[in-house]
Amino acid sequence: MEASLEPLQLGEIAEEELKTYDGSDPNKPLLIAIKGQVFDVSSSKRFYGPNGPYGLLSGKDASRVLATMSFEEMDLNGDISSLSLLELDNLNDWENTFKSKYVRVGTIKKIDSLPAVRDILTYDDDDDDTKRVEDGRPVNAAKSVEDGPTAAGRVEQRQPKERDYWFGCCLRL
Repeated sequence: MEASLEPLQLGEIAEEELKTYDGSDPNKPLLIAIKGQVFDVSSSKRFYGPNGPYGLLSGKDASRVLATMSFEEMDLNGDISSLSLLELDNLNDWENTFKSKYVRVGTIKKIDSLPAVRDILTYDDDDDDTKRVEDGRPVNAAKSVEDGPTAAGRVEQRQPKERDYWFGCCLRL
């Protein structure tokens, strides 16, 4: 006899913890994340359970899979950074479906896997060099003038010409 699978509120959970809600333990609810939001899909166990057609999504952030409709192992993640506008629109439709059909029980804890921008680049206004900082130690990463107009982090300012007007998004006189 199965235990009652009442929706629980998890709050913020790590992706590793989310994996434990994949249906392998009948005493735990089935959870799927979309765009960092965790939903209890236990009411659709025949679809998202271990033997269901979408069982591979349980216990994971299924954002990329649902956006691309690719069920490849490499797409079983929440990385939506490289999705097209059409795929993002598709993902938003899935998100709305899940919001209307299932209970949101938490969010995925963000992991700061990338260092903060201030830890990577620091600017010294006195000599206009760009320095890279790794583990608190500066590493010289300044570009030379030969590297182009953005050398040493500078952006070249273009002076407007006499008839330099922009119309719409792509016409220039």
